[in-house]
Amino acid sequence: MNRVLQLAIAVTVASVASVATVAAQSVRFGVGGGLTSPLSDYKDRDKTGWHVLASAEFGIPLAPVGIRVDGLYGQTKHQAPLDNDGNTKLMGALASLVWKIPVSAPLLKPYVLAGGGFYNVKITIPSQTVDTSQSKFAYALGAGLNVGVGALHLFAEGRYVSIQTSGTSTKFIPVTVGLQFGM
Repeated sequence: MNRVLQLAIAVTVASVASVATVAAQSVRFGVGGGLTSPLSDYKDRDKTGWHVLASAEFGIPLAPVGIRVDGLYGQTKHQAPLDNDGNTKLMGALASLVWKIPVSAPLLKPYVLAGGGFYNVKITIPSQTVDTSQSKFAYALGAGLNVGVGALHLFAEGRYVSIQTSGTSTKFIPVTVGLQFGM
């Protein structure tokens, strides 16, 4: 778990450092939460769960593209026959390019994002003394809608996330609703 935190900090610092060289940039912070829907093999063993998200988005003036760094923590519970016997915890950080789709409506700002980073997947099954943890590269693709003017905006987004875990990949869709603030 310590390595995941170190990797998340390294990705965040590298992303912030590369963006810091852009003159007259703006930054918006976000917090949100929502549902985590497992896909593929992950769906066969776990139920839909929850997640929380924190982000910082660095805009480039007069450009429709920005850079967003975010961290996610989530949890899902196992399905039968392991009901209520442990869970899967997801913790990671991504750096993404965000393209704000130009539209004529000033309050609505749709966007798409794509990026990569690192996630830790921790699976516990106490009755079987299973307690595994692995940190691997992940990538994500998604879309969202930002609504508002001024410093405070609401956002809703969905992403496809794939963590390249050993022997397979852990895939899920986090659907997030939250607030974004800043200039």
